[in-house]
Order: sequence, then C-alpha cells, then structure tokens
Amino acid sequence: MSSRSAYLLVAHGSRDPRSQASLHQLGEGVKQALQLQCSQPPWVKTATLEFGSVPLKQQICNWGQQLQQIDQIVILPLFLLPGTHVKVDIPDVVTTVRQFLPKSLGIEVRSHLGSHPKLFQILRATMSATDVDRWILLSHGSRYPGGNQPIEALAEQLNASPAYWSVPPSLRQTVTQLATQPGLKVGIKPYFLFTGSIIDTISQEVNQLKCDFKHINLTFSSPLEPSAHLVHLIQDLITA
Repeated sequence: MSSRSAYLLVAHGSRDPRSQASLHQLGEGVKQALQLQCSQPPWVKTATLEFGSVPLKQQICNWGQQLQQIDQIVILPLFLLPGTHVKVDIPDVVTTVRQFLPKSLGIEVRSHLGSHPKLFQILRATMSATDVDRWILLSHGSRYPGGNQPIEALAEQLNASPAYWSVPPSLRQTVTQLATQPGLKVGIKPYFLFTGSIIDTISQEVNQLKCDFKHINLTFSSPLEPSAHLVHLIQDLITA
C-alpha cells in the first residue's frame, strides 16, 4: 500500500440517517484497518453519489484540493452491481473532476465492492444461521446490459432463487413460484448495503406476502452491514 494514496469510498447515498451512520462506521473501520498497515495516518473519506449536501464531483474536488503530499486518489465504488452508477455515472464524474485537480494528482477507480469473490462467503455465513428450506436472493436489480448477471451467478452459488426490486422477476413473482409446497420455509436475503428506507419498504412487502401466502413460512433476513469481514474485503480492493 502506498502511503501517498488517499482512499475515497463512494456509496449511493441516502436521506436515511441509519444508512448515513453505517457508511460513516464503515469508513472508520477501513481507516482503522489501514492504520495497522502503515506508520502514517491513512487518508480515508466517504462520499455519496446522490443525496449529498453537494454533488459528488464537488465532494471529490474539495477533498482533492485539501490533500497534500498525495500522489493519487483511489476511489472504491461501494456498489453491489455493475450497473449504470458503476459503469457510467462514477466514470463520468471522474472525467469531469480531472479537469479541476492538479495533473500530478492521479485518480484511479477500483472494482466495485460486489466484484469481490469473497463477498459470497459473508452472505453464506449469515444465511447458514437461519433454518430455511429455500433462499431468495433479493437484489435491487439493474437495467444496464449485463448488470444482473453477477446476481444470477451469486444466487446459483448460494443455491438461492434470484429476485429483483426494480426489474423482473420481482419478489412476489419468485415467492409465487416457490409457494407450491405447503409448510415450505423460505428465507429472503436482501442483497443491499445498509439498513435504510428501502429495507423498510421491502419489509412491508414481506409482511404483505406473509398474509397472502399463509401456507408457507417467510423469513426476512438483514442486509449487509459494516463488519470486520466487509472491511477486509474493501482493504483487498483498494490496496490491490
């Protein structure tokens, strides 16, 4: 790891204070972990693509202009899917930002969080603690070409059925397909980062599904939250 790098963790962003607090907690965890690897305090900051007090490009410019004795800013997209935000929005922001920062300051965008192969292990560990017959892996979903393929592959690894919140097949469609066996225990794993308003909305949908499918047992699991394991994956990606 270069001591002359600064690390920026870019999340989608949310107005929900729980999500904001989780992002801050994750950033602090990464900072503390990197501190153990170098003699100097690491430069680590979090930013959001949406719902920030200023646009992401301004967040990066403001920070970049404050940095001293730094060769590059390493950006890690805290996104689980290779969708439009990862493939288009963040690269466009970086292209714009380069025009306003010193040419001597490099900017490198690393692979998004969802690309880490060991993310599967974190999901499997949390899912194995729940007694269910069948899992549904619920992702936000993407309309970007190929954006959902990693979810299909991940669901297959986990022996789960994929479902999406914004594109088909929906959670209701997937539950309907599994609801042919009375007494079946179905677990729903939200493949989202942090608890927030969208998780609340999904939870309400699950409660409605429980009413509509009383002959099966539905269990709603938790999303990905800040943890030592998640911090370790981020370390891998930003220091590779």
